[in-house]
Order: sequence, then C-alpha cells, then structure tokens
Amino acid sequence: MQPILFTIGKFNVYAFGFFLAVSFIFSTFVVWKYAKEEFKEEEYLDIYLYTAIAGIVSARVAYILLHFSEFGTNILRYILVRETPGLSLFGGLIGAFIYLWWYTKVKKYNFRKLLDLFTVAASVAIVFVKIGEQLGGAGFGKETDSFLGVRIIGQTGRFHPVELYEAFVYFFLSIILVLIYNRTLKKTLPENTAICLFVLISSLSIFGLEFLKTSTVYWYGLSAKQIAALLMFFIILKPSISRLLIIVKSYKERRRKNDISHEYS
Repeated sequence: MQPILFTIGKFNVYAFGFFLAVSFIFSTFVVWKYAKEEFKEEEYLDIYLYTAIAGIVSARVAYILLHFSEFGTNILRYILVRETPGLSLFGGLIGAFIYLWWYTKVKKYNFRKLLDLFTVAASVAIVFVKIGEQLGGAGFGKETDSFLGVRIIGQTGRFHPVELYEAFVYFFLSIILVLIYNRTLKKTLPENTAICLFVLISSLSIFGLEFLKTSTVYWYGLSAKQIAALLMFFIILKPSISRLLIIVKSYKERRRKNDISHEYS
C-alpha cells in the first residue's frame, strides 16, 4: 500500500488519482485505435468520454452509499478522491451501460457495436483502477498468513490484496477480449460475444473474491455483491450459451465446407 507515489516539490502525486488517469489514457487509446480504422475517431471518442464520465460518477456515488459511515455528510470527502479513494465496480458498469444505451438511442448510433468496443476499453481501464485502489488503500481483504498478504496503513497484520487479484483477472480478460473483438469485426464471431464473456467472468470473479473480503451484511452466507454477481451471471448465461452454440455451428459448417472442397480437389 502506497497512497502517495511520489512528490514533486510540495505537490503529492496520489496513487489512486494517478492510476485513474492512466486507466483513461489506455482505454481511450483502445477506442481510438479501432475508431481510426473505421474513420469515426471523433464520434467514438466523444461517446466514450461521456460514457466514461457517467461511469466514474455513478461508481463514486455507489461507493459513497456503500461506505457512507466513512464519509458522513462531509461533501469534500465525496469529491477529494485522492484522500478518500474508492469506486464501485458494479455502480460504474451499470451507470455507464445505462448512459450508453440512452445516448446511442438519442443519437441513433449502433448500441450493440459500441457496447462491444467499450467493453474492451473498460476491461483495460479496470486493470489500472484496481491497482490504484489497492495502492490508495480503498479496499483490501481479510487478514491472512499467506505470502501474498500485504500490510495496510493503520492495520496490524497482513491482508489479502483483493484489488490486485482483480487487476490480474482483468489483465488476462483484456487480452482475451481484444482477440474476441477482432474476430467479431471479421464476422467470425457473433456480435456482443465480448460483453457476454466480460459479464460472465466479472460475475464469477466478484463472487469468488468476495469470500476474501469482509462485509457488514450477509444473506444466507452471501454478501450483497455476491447476490448481485449471481443475478448478473444468470441473466447473461442464456445469451452466452446462444452465442456459444452459434460459434460451434459456424465451426462445424466451416469444417464441412473444407471437407467438401478437399473431396473435389
């Protein structure tokens, strides 16, 4: 844990704010790269900027509501993320999704296509956000004797760096999503395969890693986040299976055509 990365003169560079900025730079680059290929740089970048802002605001609001005892009625603590870091992944994703759906409906853009692209960008962004949250002390897990445990300022013992675990999950997920999105553009995979996989992996990740965290509210042994993660998982499970069947059918069709071509060659 290192809330202050370095100091320039009297100016402190906070880990959370720094990595939040880095997350936006890298995710914007992803959007720019694909938008450039379609000659729609300005359109896509504008939409992504607005969606990212909506996601960050909703993520911050959700985090404050979930940790209201730490904030109270001090409005400055709501705004000064460098001193009181923290974003809610669920809140951010839901807020960004709703805003993107509304904006594309008003502007008559292709919501499904942009959803896939922004999913790839969001996955990249989450990697850096989670690193910033871990260094900034916005979240940590249960106490552990594992060699993976880290020390937290103001706490005794060592704790699971759950935010870093999530960062690793989204790092590998980002690589997979880039490959999937490229194949979606080539029409070898059905549209929205990326968002389906993103939600499935995110749900499973949140559900599993919540066991390493402490929660104030449990219902049948599960935290509120775990229940929400299960709901997300089962909501997206049916369309995910449909896409998997399409992929399998497409693969079998290509194999059949290849076999026929070999017979006549």
